[in-house]
Amino acid sequence: MKPLPPVFAVITAVWLGAKAVAEPAAPSIGPSVDHLELGIFCAIEAMGQAPAPGTLSGWLHVPDRDITFDWPDRQTVPAALGLAFGTRVQMVPGITIPFGEMRVYRPGSAKPETWGTNFNDLGETLAFFRFDREDELISGIWRFEGWDGPHQLFSVEFEVVPATDLPEIADTCGAAS
Repeated sequence: MKPLPPVFAVITAVWLGAKAVAEPAAPSIGPSVDHLELGIFCAIEAMGQAPAPGTLSGWLHVPDRDITFDWPDRQTVPAALGLAFGTRVQMVPGITIPFGEMRVYRPGSAKPETWGTNFNDLGETLAFFRFDREDELISGIWRFEGWDGPHQLFSVEFEVVPATDLPEIADTCGAAS
């Protein structure tokens, strides 16, 4: 049997490498969570801010309106300015966690960005990341986690891909990256 020409060896190696690329895991939801939504939304409008010293920017976006996921249940996100992705969670009846914590792990980072939040059964808690700057357009697996002290409430992974991979989402909001 003849060895493959070098070009076929390269194509095979690229194909095998592409197959090994991580895909986002299915969401993990603990027993205290009544329901969890996830998705992507257009976020090109201005938002308020709140201090969040455990994040790279030192602050969080605070929407002044209800957020609806334009692409619900999507875990693959194009890296495009003005897009946001995240979670919305509500606890089972009778569960209130006034001092919970959100953790977001960027690709390649072992240390999460963190901020305090509350989780309860009376309403939904929204946590998201919005691409504001070019240096934030990082492809790979991003992980969102909700915590109550040492107890993980939920975990959701998103795979961020180049905007050109999902132009039907990246171009819809008028965002350019």
